[in-house]
Amino acid sequence: MGIDMSENAVLTDIVRLIRQVMPELTDREITLDTSFEELGMDSLNRVDLLAAAESEFDVTVPDDDVSTFIQVRHLVDFVAGTRVG
Repeated sequence: MGIDMSENAVLTDIVRLIRQVMPELTDREITLDTSFEELGMDSLNRVDLLAAAESEFDVTVPDDDVSTFIQVRHLVDFVAGTRVG
């Protein structure tokens, strides 16, 4: 199952935001299946990333959903779904 162009664009932007929050990941491959734990992101890094994503995409991540974002895919799906809806 591939991703469509809007998801691909969102993924590109999310990866850019991850690299801004954690510059040490510049050379790290980040895919949809990469977990935030694999990237070494602690809770503060994740909060920073979600705040950046909310600002970038003009979305609001409900507090109850924050803990459900385990992989990059979860944030991409949330943003892509929110943008379409």
